[in-house]
Amino acid sequence: MNGKFAAKRLIALLLLFPPLLLFGQEDIAIGTWRLHPSYNNISHVALQGTKRVFAAAAHGIMVVNREDNSIETYTRLNGLQGSAITSIAFHESTSSLLIAYGDGKFDVLDSENNVVSFDPAANTMLNGSRRINSIAINKENALLAADYGVVVFDVGRKQIKETWRDLGVTGEPLKIIQSASRDDSIFLATSNGVIAGSQSANLQDFSNWKRFNANNFNTEISSITVFDGYVFAAINNDGIYRLENGRWVLQNFLQGGTFVSLNSSDNSLIVVQPDDLWLISQNILAGIADPLIVRPGFAVIDGQGKLWIGDGVNGLLSDMTGTIASFLPNSPANEETTNISYQRGKIFNLSGGFDQTGAPLRRLGSIDIFEDGSWSTKQTAMFDVTDVAAGSSDNETYISSFGYGVEMHQSDGTTTIFDESNSPLINVNPPGRFVNITAMNSTAHGLWVANYGANKPLHLLKADHTWESFSFQTNASRFPIEMVADFNGSIWMILDPGHGGGIIVFNKDKNGIAYLTDEAGRGGLPSRNIWSIEIDRDGIVWVGTDLGACYFINPAGIFDGPADAIKPIIDGRFLLRDDKVTAIAVDGGNRKWFGTERGVWLYGPGGDEALENKTAANSPLPSDVIVDIAISDRSGEVFFATAEGLASYRAGATKEDVSFHSVKVFPNPVLSTFVGTVGISGTPADAIIKITDISGKLVWETRASGGTATWNVQDNKGRRVPTGIYIVFTVSPDGNEKVASKIAVVD
Repeated sequence: MNGKFAAKRLIALLLLFPPLLLFGQEDIAIGTWRLHPSYNNISHVALQGTKRVFAAAAHGIMVVNREDNSIETYTRLNGLQGSAITSIAFHESTSSLLIAYGDGKFDVLDSENNVVSFDPAANTMLNGSRRINSIAINKENALLAADYGVVVFDVGRKQIKETWRDLGVTGEPLKIIQSASRDDSIFLATSNGVIAGSQSANLQDFSNWKRFNANNFNTEISSITVFDGYVFAAINNDGIYRLENGRWVLQNFLQGGTFVSLNSSDNSLIVVQPDDLWLISQNILAGIADPLIVRPGFAVIDGQGKLWIGDGVNGLLSDMTGTIASFLPNSPANEETTNISYQRGKIFNLSGGFDQTGAPLRRLGSIDIFEDGSWSTKQTAMFDVTDVAAGSSDNETYISSFGYGVEMHQSDGTTTIFDESNSPLINVNPPGRFVNITAMNSTAHGLWVANYGANKPLHLLKADHTWESFSFQTNASRFPIEMVADFNGSIWMILDPGHGGGIIVFNKDKNGIAYLTDEAGRGGLPSRNIWSIEIDRDGIVWVGTDLGACYFINPAGIFDGPADAIKPIIDGRFLLRDDKVTAIAVDGGNRKWFGTERGVWLYGPGGDEALENKTAANSPLPSDVIVDIAISDRSGEVFFATAEGLASYRAGATKEDVSFHSVKVFPNPVLSTFVGTVGISGTPADAIIKITDISGKLVWETRASGGTATWNVQDNKGRRVPTGIYIVFTVSPDGNEKVASKIAVVD
């Protein structure tokens, strides 16, 4: 069909049959991925003259266009290949950006925005770390300093020229931290002093390097650079040295300090310390201070004399307008995630908690909130935020901290912190801040609060703001790390595996207490080491252990006698028997998403049918190590917190909507360029979906998964449907049939 004619016909049809719904920004096509890297921690900055500024976060590159200050980003979704970015550098003559990674790979982003990936150690017998620590440009080459040596890369030809390996005193491996060039000489900062070599020599031969590794240089060199014709090297807890006539001379500034990076411009030596930024020019030391400079990591000065700073809290900073300002794309602030949850139509991303010894992580109280396709960040004065819970009314929201207790936010702006001074919450190690709250859960009784390490580890905050506290006989019960409430009002608390493990189940109304372990007749769990727990749509309690998953089919009878978990069997094996199940989430179709340390597994409602397995190798997942999973009931988008960042995937199941008023179709219209499936969400649970053409002829029929159905834009015979308007009917389980929406197809 002629394209112009089809478009005109479509407009006419849309006028006759106006769409039933406008779509929000949260809509993405079913089967589509999004990555959500944080750009608040920028470790390296590179300049393309005065045109563009590149800033490296751990899992993405942000690019500031100097003409209009617009920001674009690069992630694995648009070409990057490695994981954990360690360094970047820009090569001016080829307009190429080089990106290095902790896994030893590096990418070249060329002037046409094409990405070519290299793995210099792929075919070598290399033992140990392959991490690339830094990149330096040396004329037509890039020098990539790695834990095993230096990779010399010809940027114009896009080929590896040679590798300088095993550069130790007797040819043993030597870690290279950074390189710098002066005239025809190369200087390398290493884990044992500085070594220098002439570019005219065979630098693959360790004996052709001159060594500075005596006295104070018999240690690791944190950074090296060339400024004003001199080589400067920084040594932690010592100072900055300048090479003068073959001797290293300690400079009289910043002695005894620690150093993050050295860099240079035409007029200044740039020194970055963990909390400070300095410019040194004509032997004058000048500090650069601003409230936004919290944890500087790297800094450069452009051709116009403007500073560009990579900060560990506030992202990319610059004084290009005269005052320091922050450049950030729309992204979460937290680089690492320990808990991700769905509450009141929003995804909450948290990074607080404790390590394996029970010590707090000391992370800032940033709460990332994802709503309508955009991120926002809420700050709290508490450190180590562990959980978010809705109150008994829409007027209250609660935030917990591993150290500071519980913070109540009311809709009028009032904030109250509950700790040992005004509640029964227990500080387990006064006078420090150790009111350690690991989890919360709202039920009809009120807000349940888990108090880690306390003699009374479970507290209930009632609607009238009075408290009730509970203790249990088993010592392991003092260390709850997660909790859920089942359909009967019972609280299921996972106990820290490091303190005995297992599960405490408590019902206030029945005064029922059960301690579930791996013993037969007392839970029969695959293991006492429990890492995840969830309640499915049928009220069944699913448990993730370090030896697979299981479930309790009758939670109400848990106090009536011996109750052992059921271990689903698939292909003759217990479900995920060899996996540590770190996370469980249930979607609108009652399907189970299991997070493990080798990716994500999707199983059917009974756990006896494997549907999908997503890994870093076959999907954009940043890592196979899954920390937590949360699902948006409204869109069906599944959020995965991994060890290397946050990702989401729109699956084909949502929570049902019994009103029919929020049925959504996406994309709509469906253009000829679209490849994939159309999502129809917000339907009644497990409804039959019928799609007809405008005359009423049945085109397609399927059943919703929870509150979502999919259509491949084909008829029942597998043929793509022609241009036109198609009517979506939903038939609920009780036989009630309604027109739910209309779909426009342009082919």
